[in-house]
Formats: sequence, structure tokens, C-alpha cells
Amino acid sequence: MYKKAKNIILLVGLLLAVLALPTKAEDFSNQSYIVAKVSSYDYKNARLWDFIKKNQWIGIEFDIVTDSLGNNPVLSNTQYALFSMLEKIEPIIAENESRILPVFINYNGDVHLLDSIINSSTVSSQIFYLPQGEKWPSTEYLVQANRRIIFFVNGEISNESRILHHLQDYALQIGASRITPNSALLHKESNINKELFKVNNFNRLPIGANTSQLNSNLVPDYINFLLDSWTKVGKKPNFISVGSSIYSFDFIADQLNSFDAIKGLVRTTGKNLERVYWKNADVLITGGKFSFPIRGGEEIILTPFAPGYSMSPEQLIITNEMQVPENYSIFASPLSLSEGIMAIFHFEESVKDFVNPERTFEGRGFSFSQDIDRGSVLRLPENSNVTLGNPNLYGLPNSSFTVSCFVKFTDILEFGDNAVLGNDETGYRRGLHLVLRSGHPYFGLWANDYMSEEVLLNNAWYHLTWRYIIETGEQAIFVNGQFVGGSDGHPAYSGSSDLHIGSALSAGASLRGYIDNLNIWNRPLGNEEITRLFSDEEILLEQAEVKEDIFTANAENIAIGAISLLFILLVLWISRRKIRIKKESFSPEKIQMPSKNQIQFFGEFKATNPDGGNISNLFTPKVKELLVYTVIHTLKNGIGAPIAEVNETLWHGIDAKKVANNRAVTLNKLRKILVQFNQVEILSNGGYLQLQSAESFFCDYIEAFKLCEIPEGMTRQQHEMFFHLVKRGRLLKGIEWLWLDDIRGFTGNQVIDNLLKLATIYKKENKLQEVDKVAQRILDYDDLNEEAIYLQVWALQKADNSNLAKFNFNSFCSKYEKSMGEAFAMNFQEFTKAYSERF
Repeated sequence: MYKKAKNIILLVGLLLAVLALPTKAEDFSNQSYIVAKVSSYDYKNARLWDFIKKNQWIGIEFDIVTDSLGNNPVLSNTQYALFSMLEKIEPIIAENESRILPVFINYNGDVHLLDSIINSSTVSSQIFYLPQGEKWPSTEYLVQANRRIIFFVNGEISNESRILHHLQDYALQIGASRITPNSALLHKESNINKELFKVNNFNRLPIGANTSQLNSNLVPDYINFLLDSWTKVGKKPNFISVGSSIYSFDFIADQLNSFDAIKGLVRTTGKNLERVYWKNADVLITGGKFSFPIRGGEEIILTPFAPGYSMSPEQLIITNEMQVPENYSIFASPLSLSEGIMAIFHFEESVKDFVNPERTFEGRGFSFSQDIDRGSVLRLPENSNVTLGNPNLYGLPNSSFTVSCFVKFTDILEFGDNAVLGNDETGYRRGLHLVLRSGHPYFGLWANDYMSEEVLLNNAWYHLTWRYIIETGEQAIFVNGQFVGGSDGHPAYSGSSDLHIGSALSAGASLRGYIDNLNIWNRPLGNEEITRLFSDEEILLEQAEVKEDIFTANAENIAIGAISLLFILLVLWISRRKIRIKKESFSPEKIQMPSKNQIQFFGEFKATNPDGGNISNLFTPKVKELLVYTVIHTLKNGIGAPIAEVNETLWHGIDAKKVANNRAVTLNKLRKILVQFNQVEILSNGGYLQLQSAESFFCDYIEAFKLCEIPEGMTRQQHEMFFHLVKRGRLLKGIEWLWLDDIRGFTGNQVIDNLLKLATIYKKENKLQEVDKVAQRILDYDDLNEEAIYLQVWALQKADNSNLAKFNFNSFCSKYEKSMGEAFAMNFQEFTKAYSERF
């Protein structure tokens, strides 16, 4: 308790200190520059040099080559020496005393040669150099210190410079001419934490436009590419290389610098986190320092997470109404190794799960052995195994998870598999096999696999860890506490057949060796946690953390006879009567937006207990799905979800006996979680699962459903309540269940129809901000909604922001053409005129 209180005090103090800081000049890493290529034809191009002088957001780039002996550096394809290029740079800085000029030199060779020439030039006193690992200063500092020229060198160089920054060490780089794979961005850990971000070949972005015709009217695809890239890596594009097309792109830097940003740090004790994931589909990964653009009209919800940590605050919500702080501070608290632990096996002369000690396990051919290094271990020769049971018991299906153990192989197959943990199920995503394949650690989910390049040897103890992160689809493998490989984009495991230690796959792979300290979590462990496990750190369980057996009898399938029919009719009559009474007695004043004892379906799923604690992580994907299915069907028919439909929909294609067990396990988990809320439960009534709740429990979807059911339609006040209920985003954002598609589509149509009515009310009252906010929410549901685009354009024009109004319209036209395969039928003037007559 003391440590938690101390951390909270420190966090509050840090937050207050950050908010109390006076507004200061922007860091250099928050600026954007267009980079013009100076070729051999441009050296004497007076127009180009004059253009560069007059536009302060322009940097320059040029190629330097040497003779065959590596001497006499000159501008490529010319006889102009590097020294003469430096003379061209000097008047650019002299023209404007607040000008900061980034200079990029493409060069292969000894960098000391460039150093000596630059040091002897007249610009040497104005050069700024930042040692690697230090933070970039503010632009104000660079100007006051008169260190306003920043050199970068790109290429194969030898020796170290104290003048030129080697670009690959300071900036993450992507190319605009083709899609940069995520694997390339994440290939080097250092890429994630580089402060600067450079976009190459921006003039070759494949959008089908003629760059010679671009102007300040904007081409939305160019701006949107930069905004999307900024969002993806959490870094503002600092340098945008446009080759010789500088005259066509002079507006880009001004536009990009005009966007406000959400900036901040994710820190743990004494340092920034190195890798931060975000539960946002548009964000790939960031370092501990992050920056995201704020696009007009958006409500932004950012949810950071990092394996091995809990975040405070858990979520950042940025709306139009609020003043965005200069910097956010998120504190990452290390989790206990016991957090999310589902099973612990020490194999001390028995197969015992210390998390669930009442469980018993069977198998074949296994025995126990006394190892000279590890003491009592489990011996699993060929064709032996231990059956662990249903994977739902361990929270593995459709979830993040981690499996770790010590293992010693005595017969590693040269062409085949040595199985550690798996099942005998086949089919995409259903066949789990954590194995060695020809000696390589292998993470298999049946045609959805990753194999490490590491090769293990016989008769040596290894600590192996397999980790899956559902938000990114990452499969990762660790050997002896060290990351040895992984890949992203893998769908989650969805199998249902029993798990086995020491066997996997229908072909009958065996372990052929010894295993010790097998642990299973239903969360992804952090790298540091995995390193600690390799050191044999003990996982300490508090008494309250030892789980009860949740594999209970399937009571709802017993004794349904003739009396059940009468009971169903009674429940139907009572439930419909209750719903009718609620509709008739509905009062808008009774609907409130509580922060406790609630479950939210709009936007990302979120559950908050009566104390205000976020317990969303308790809802595994299948438990969450059962809750949502039950809620929706209870609202639709008044009696709940038929158990037969639950079985067919949530466990389609699984053997009937296993379905009954799976449903019992999932329902029991759900009921245990709902006990933590006030006045809500799931009842089993005559073959139906029904949600029962009282007024103190709040669910945004239930309240929105009731508003839409009002026969005479909503009043203005009810429309405003409806907006507040749905404004977090589309229904169950980020969740993809096939059965949900129709419901999500129907709900989306109801949201759009009612929000258009509200926006029309606001438009008549000339409430520009309100119209823009409502229009943006509509576009979250349907980004090609013409009425919403018109309302947004109308509000921006009324606010004297015609450029942004045209930008939004052009963005809409671009999306329309990509989606429909044809150009939008109207230009800007025609569109605004046509829709002004409709509203």
C-alpha cells in the first residue's frame, strides 16, 4: 500500500509540475521541414536559392563524391567543391536570424574529410551537433546560441564525426514511393526510440497526381499520408524529401506545422519505456516519447499498454471542448509475476497446479527424475504426455498469453518436432504447437506460425518462453531470457481441444527429454519479467489469488420438461410487461452518465466497478462475447438469448459435449466477474440466458436502445443524451465477431439518423462547434456520409476556415473515388450549393 501511495503522490506531483510549466519554444524534434534536392543543374539556379532563402521551412540535400583516391569532395556530376556549397549556405542563415537550416549530405567515405573542410569554412561557428542519446533542444536555444545549421550525413561512412549526424542513428526513415513494411520499421529496436522522423521520396507518393500542378489548394492524399504516418509511429515527420519538386510542395510544411499534437512521455521508475503499444488500430508502436496529430473535429481516445506494466492513467481522451496540455505524463507500474497467472507446475514428484491445487491430471508414459542441476523434474520420453485439459481453463483462446518453462532435450530431431506444449487439433489458428522444429524454437498455431533462427543442442537446460500479444498479433520467442525472434500480424489462437505437455499435432510429436517449472499466463509478459524467470525467480501467490475450480456442472441442461414451457410463457409475459412499463415511464432526467458501476459498449469495451476501478481486463474475449450476446438478445426479445443459439453462434463447429462444458466454464467466469458490480446478473431461465439489472447499474448501449425505442421519437434533450451515449465511437470498436456485423450495421444507421436530426437543430441555432462535433461522430460510423461532410464544411466556412473546409471536402472526394471506383459527381461549389438547399 505504501509503495502504491508513494507512486501516486509522485505521479500527481509530476503531473502538476508539467502543467505548471510556462509555454516554451517548440523542440527541434517537433518541427517539419521540406527538403529540397540540389543537383548539378541547380548550383547556379538563382531562382532555387532565392526560393530557399525566402521559405524558412526548407532544408537542403545534395550528393558529394570524391576522386578515386578518396580526396577532393565535390558536388556530384560537377567540379564544384564542397567548400563552394558551404558558401551557398551562409547567406541563407544570414538572411534570417531566426532561421534553422537542416542540411543533408549523401556521401560514402571517410567522414573526417568532410569534417576538416566544414570546420575551416565560415559556417563552422553556427553548426549544432547533438551527441547520440541526448535530447534535441528547443528552437529558441538554437537561435539564441546561434547554432542554426544542423548537418546530417547519409551513406557508408568510416570514422566518427563531431559535426555531422549519421542519419541512420538519429532518424527513423520511411519511403513514400512504396509501402514500408512494419517489420522493416521494427527490425531494429533503436528505430522505435529515435526522436526524428524522415520521409523520403515524398514527391513520388503514388496518388496519380501531377506534382507540377500542386498548389496551396492542397491535395488531401499528401497531407493524409503524412498525418497517417505521424499517427502510425507516434513521431511528427520532421524532414520531408521532395527531390527537385520543391516549388510544388512549399505549402506542406506550413500545413503540417499548423496541426496541434498530443505529446507526452510514458515513464517507469527512472526512465522512459522503450516500447509502448497502443490499443488503437492506426498506431503501430512508439517509444516512451510520443506525439500524435489532432485532426479537426476528432475525439481521440488513446490507450497505451506495455507487456509487464499497468498504466496510469489507463487512457487519454481528448475532445474539442478541452484545453490539451502541453505534455501528458503516463506512469507505467511493473506488474507482479503473479498477475494473470493461470497455472504453475513445479513437478516436485507430482503433476500439481499450484494455482488450482484441486485439479488432477492424467497422462501416459511420464515419470519423475532427480536432475543434478534442477532437482525433481518431469521426464517425458517418446510417446508420453500429461493432459492439462481445455485451453479455456488457462485463458488461451482469443487472448494474449505467455508460456514459459525450463526444458532439456535428449534427442532433438533433425527432421521433425520436439513438442513442449500443444494439442492434436488441426485447422487454421486451432492447432497449438509450441515445439522445436529441427532444433529451432517454433511458435505454431497451424498455418499461422513463426520459427526462430536459434538452434538448440541436446542435453542442455534452456529456459523457453512463447509470448502472444493479441493487440498486435505478435508471436515472440525467448531463449534464456533473451528475445530471439518474432513477427506481427498473427490472428489469435482459437482451438478448443485438450492441451498436453509433451505432445502436439496429430502426427504425434513428443518432447523426448525433461521439463521443469512450466507456467502459463493469460497476459503477455514483459521482456524484463521473462529475464527474471530465466533467473528462476519464484512466483509468489497470495492466498486470494489462488483460483477456485470454475469447471462446474452444466445445471441449465437438467430436467427441462413440460413445466419449462409454462415457465417460459410466464417469463415472456413478465418481461414484456416490464419493458412496456419502462418505456411509458421513461424520463430523460433519469438518464445520467456515471463513472462507476458501468459497462460501456460504444467505443472500446470498458468495465468500471463500483469503486471506479477499470476491470476490463477481467473479461476474456469469450466471456465478453457471451455478455454482449446476452445483453443484445435480452433487449431484442425481452427473455434473453436461447442457449441453443448461444452454443451454435459462440462455439460453432465444436462437439456438443465440449460446447456444454465450454459454455459452463465461460458463464461461470462471467457470473463471478458480475458479482463485482451492483445489481446486475445473468440468469438461466428455461433454456435462456437473460440479463437482469437495476437502475444503479449503467450500460450505454442499454440506455441508447431505450431512447431509440421511444414511439414518438426523441426530444431535443433526449437527442443530446443520445449523442453523449454514442460519442465514444462505433459499437465495440476493435472487436470482430461475425454475428455482430448486422447488429453493428443496424445500430450505426440509428446513430447516424438521430445525430443528423441533432446536427440540424444545432445548425438552425448557428452553433458551429456543436455541428462540427456531431458531424465528426457521424463520419466515425460512415466516412462517406455526404450530409455529415456538408455540415462539417458549413461549420468551417462559417468559422472563416475555408482552406480546412476545402481540405475536408477534397479528403472526402479522395475516399469516395477509392471506395466507389469513380469520381464524386460534384465539385466544391456545386456540393455546398446543393446541400445548402436541403438543410
